[in-house]
Amino acid sequence: MNESIFEHGSDIQTYVASLRNYRSLVRQLCDRAEPRSDHVAALRYAVSGHSQPVRATVMTEDWCGDSAANLPIIARLCELAGIELRILRGSEQPDLKDHYRDAGVDHIPVLSLWDGTWTEVARWVEAPAVVQRKKEGWKQETPDFLRLYEERKHNKSAAKQFNLLYRQYLDEMTRWYEAGDWNETTREIVEALQ
Repeated sequence: MNESIFEHGSDIQTYVASLRNYRSLVRQLCDRAEPRSDHVAALRYAVSGHSQPVRATVMTEDWCGDSAANLPIIARLCELAGIELRILRGSEQPDLKDHYRDAGVDHIPVLSLWDGTWTEVARWVEAPAVVQRKKEGWKQETPDFLRLYEERKHNKSAAKQFNLLYRQYLDEMTRWYEAGDWNETTREIVEALQ
């Protein structure tokens, strides 16, 4: 990471305005996302021990449902903790994408916190553990999901069915986050830095 790559990223408002997928959902979630004050304070305290300024990036793509669900709370957490955030599309940042792939990270979104020397001091990936378990349970209860995912590449009907099912999945995931799992996202981010 460096200043040039960071500056090529978007702030949350610019990123949301550019979304081709889930724009209205992400806007609604941005209006409702509010991290716990103790998580904000803990993050503010944790970054104070690093070379300043500590900045944050999220590498993602706008088709990612986990990003749609988590970017609003991540952006608000960073804002309240005084951490400048930039969102970068991995498809536009091959060096950053390679950085994560070389570290074994193959899911998005990837949140990184960088100290004043552009050293990565914390990383959080995709979703909190509690949501990962819920996602796996949902997929087991919905066996057509993975089948349609594979078939969608070669079958337009399967692609249409998958898109409808994926939207149901995203709606369910959004309910989990708003019912309390956003707290797990912010807790895990704070713990990654401590």
